[in-house]
Amino acid sequence: MQDLSELTQRASELDNKDPIAQIVEEYEQAEGWIFFDSNSVGPVPKTARNAANALIDDWIALRRRGWAERDWVDMPAILGDQLSPMIGADKGTTVVCDNTTINLYKAIGHALAINQDRTIILTQRDNFPTDIHVVQGFERANPNLEVRYVETEEEALAALSDNVAVCTFSHVGYKSGQRWNMDKFNKAAQALGVLTVWDVSHSAGAVPVLARESNADYIVGCGYKYLSTGPGGPAFIYVRPDLSEKAWPPVCGWMGHADIYAFSGDYEPHGSIKRFISGTPMVGANQIAHCAAQIYQKYAPKDIWARHESLSNFFIEALQKSCGELGVEIASPLDYDQRGGHVTFKAPGAGHVVEALIDAKVVSSFRKPDAIRFGLSPVSLTHAQIAEAVGRLQKILKEEIWRDPKYANVSV
Repeated sequence: MQDLSELTQRASELDNKDPIAQIVEEYEQAEGWIFFDSNSVGPVPKTARNAANALIDDWIALRRRGWAERDWVDMPAILGDQLSPMIGADKGTTVVCDNTTINLYKAIGHALAINQDRTIILTQRDNFPTDIHVVQGFERANPNLEVRYVETEEEALAALSDNVAVCTFSHVGYKSGQRWNMDKFNKAAQALGVLTVWDVSHSAGAVPVLARESNADYIVGCGYKYLSTGPGGPAFIYVRPDLSEKAWPPVCGWMGHADIYAFSGDYEPHGSIKRFISGTPMVGANQIAHCAAQIYQKYAPKDIWARHESLSNFFIEALQKSCGELGVEIASPLDYDQRGGHVTFKAPGAGHVVEALIDAKVVSSFRKPDAIRFGLSPVSLTHAQIAEAVGRLQKILKEEIWRDPKYANVSV
C-alpha cells in the first residue's frame, strides 16, 4: 500500500509543472471540501454572483427593454460560438438552448426526416435513460420505426446497414465512463448513409470531442456538468452545416424563424443553425452560462483536455496503489483514450462508502449495484486535492468506517 506522503509529493510535482494551474482560481472553492461530482454539476465561476445580480438589476430597471438593450435574444448563438471549441466545432454550427432531451428530439427527428425511407434507430442498451426514452417515443408514434439495441461499440458497428436511419449514442457511458471512438464510428456509418447523433454530456469540457475532425452529423449535450453552466443550465446542439437545410427542424418555433420580428404566421426556417432554436431564450440560465463560457475564451481546449488526462491518470494510479489492497477495483477503461470525464470504481460497501465520504467532505456519486463515480473537473481540481481525497477514502476503507449504521441510507 502506497505511503500517503509519497502520493502527496507526486501530486505537488504534477501541480507545479501544470501549465494552466491558475485556471482553478476562476472558480469558487468551498474550504475543506473536495468535489468529484462534475459529472453531475460542475463548479461555480467566481463571476456568477455579479452576473446574477446584474440580471436582477436589469429586470428591475429595463423590463421589456432588456430584449433590445441587452443581448438576451442573441445569447443562444453567442454561447454556441463561445462553447463550440470545447466540442471541436466551428463558429456558427452550435446553439445553446433548451435541455438535452429536447435537443435529442430535434436531432433525431431531423435525421429521420432526411432518412425517411429507412426504418431502424440504433442505440445503446445502457444509454442514459432519457436518450432511450426519446427514441422509444419516436417508435411508439410511428409503427414503421424499430429501435434496436446494442451493448458494445463492436456490436454497433456490426449492426450498421442501409436500413438504419440514425444511430444515437452516448460518447461516454454514464455508468462505466467508457468512451466510444466517434471518428471511427462516424466513418463507418456515413459509408452506409446512416446519420449519427452523439450525446456528449459526459465528455464535453473534459475530454476531446472533435465535431469537425470526425465529421459528426449531430452532437447534443448539457452544459451543467464539466462545462459548468450552473444547475439545470442550458444544453446545446450542433448540426453539421450541410445537413441543416435538408429538412425542417422537428420543433418549429418563433426563435428559429428566418425573421423573428416579422411575426409571420407562416414558418420559414432560419438559414443557419439558428433554426434549431425554438422558444424564448432562458435569459437567467444563459446569464450564468455566459460566465463559464467566458473562461473558456482564455484557455486552449487542448490544454484543458491535457489537464484532465493528467488528473484522471493520477487518480487511477493513486487509487490502485493506495486502495487496491482494500478491495478497490477500477471499472472504467485504463486506456485514457477509451475513458470519459469520470472514473468509476468498485469498493466494498460502495454506496455506504459514498455516504461516509460526504462526512469526510468528499463529494462523489453512486450507481447501483456497486459503482462509485468520481467526476474529475479539469478546471477546478488539483492533483493535491486528488491525493487528499484518496487519503480520506483509504481511511474509510481501512477502518471500515462505512459500516457505521448512520451510512445505511444510500443516495445517488
